[in-house]
Amino acid sequence: MSFKKEFGFKRLTQVDEALEKYLKLFKSIDESETVETINSLNRVLTKDIKSPEDIPPFNRSAMDGYAVRSIDVSGASESSPVRLKLVGYSTTSNPFNGSMGQCEAVRIDTGARMPEGADSVVMLEYTRRVGDYIEVFKQVSPYENVSLRGEDVRKGDVIVYGGILLTPYDIACLINAGIYEVEVFRKVKVGLAAVGSELLDFPSELPEGMVREVNRINIKYYLSMYYPVEFKDYGIIPDDHDRVRKVVEKGIEENDVMITIGGSSLGKGDVVTDIAENLGNIIVHGVALYPSRPVLLSEMSGKPYIGVPGYPVAAAVTARVFLEPVIMKLAGIRGVLVEGRVKGRLSRRVSSRIGFRHYVRVKLKPSKDGFVVEPIYTSGAGILSSLSLGDGYLIIPEDVEGYEAGDEVEVILYRRVIKV
Repeated sequence: MSFKKEFGFKRLTQVDEALEKYLKLFKSIDESETVETINSLNRVLTKDIKSPEDIPPFNRSAMDGYAVRSIDVSGASESSPVRLKLVGYSTTSNPFNGSMGQCEAVRIDTGARMPEGADSVVMLEYTRRVGDYIEVFKQVSPYENVSLRGEDVRKGDVIVYGGILLTPYDIACLINAGIYEVEVFRKVKVGLAAVGSELLDFPSELPEGMVREVNRINIKYYLSMYYPVEFKDYGIIPDDHDRVRKVVEKGIEENDVMITIGGSSLGKGDVVTDIAENLGNIIVHGVALYPSRPVLLSEMSGKPYIGVPGYPVAAAVTARVFLEPVIMKLAGIRGVLVEGRVKGRLSRRVSSRIGFRHYVRVKLKPSKDGFVVEPIYTSGAGILSSLSLGDGYLIIPEDVEGYEAGDEVEVILYRRVIKV
């Protein structure tokens, strides 16, 4: 869908259309490296990993109790217990290496290797020790309370798939299979700079008319939480065409993607658009997205160059909507972004404009019936505190003209813990 000239833009592109046009221009990084599995969190495997062995590698007990032959305790009950001779003890660190015969039992710990000849385990609570014998008060079936060899993973099974971000669970499974090194795609190199003569980094005192620059921190930490990225920070650049141009050229040369924050709208002092036009190709400039309309998506030397709006909330939404998919594509991630979501009922009406996708910052309040979703009303995209006060986003689609108080809505969380 196209829009007439508005907010200084000739055309506002819808979000999905913008992403489709942009992402198809770029390929995933094909360079790889070998890293220790224990240090591979949030890295992306280049290929599927198959188990080199059965897991567990032997039959083992799933309970504390006695290893027995199920045929020997057939019919055992409290009124008619079966007596077995105790011939040993099998622990995880010191397994029983002998062979069990008829009417014999071995004391066994959870996880210990099953003795040869035994096919099941009687739990401790169904037994009684009598000298060198035990009495069994419950019959068991073959392989009852036994974890069989290969029950978790069979040799040759895929245990972790290529193209996914490695989680702690993946890493544990790999190490459990004896895989201590993995081949992963190298990290995505990201160049980052803020544009604006009014910006300062960590000033002890803030001069009148100046602004503390926080968007680089926000974007770096946000992307670093989830993705294999390596940032090169070019700092703050004044609104000087030549200086911005030099940094952008250097950033494109040294990185896989270059991001500038600020200077992407159509104001008098903005230089990013002009540089993008002269050094590359503008694919999309202006998106039907509140609060990130001025986002600029361009290509330079076959690499993404993205102009992020300077207002903090707009920058944060742009990171989620556009930067994440670009990083995923470059990193070799194959899959769909799935986020934490909860449902709740709106505390008040929220309005939106047809044709635009709206990201509304909201706070969640637990109630006896679930969650109350409270929109955070602020004056605009420059209210950074609204992100800190909120718990997530309510996304209003392009074809919806808002929601009424009491409507059930879905919230995309950016916190894992909310205040109660």
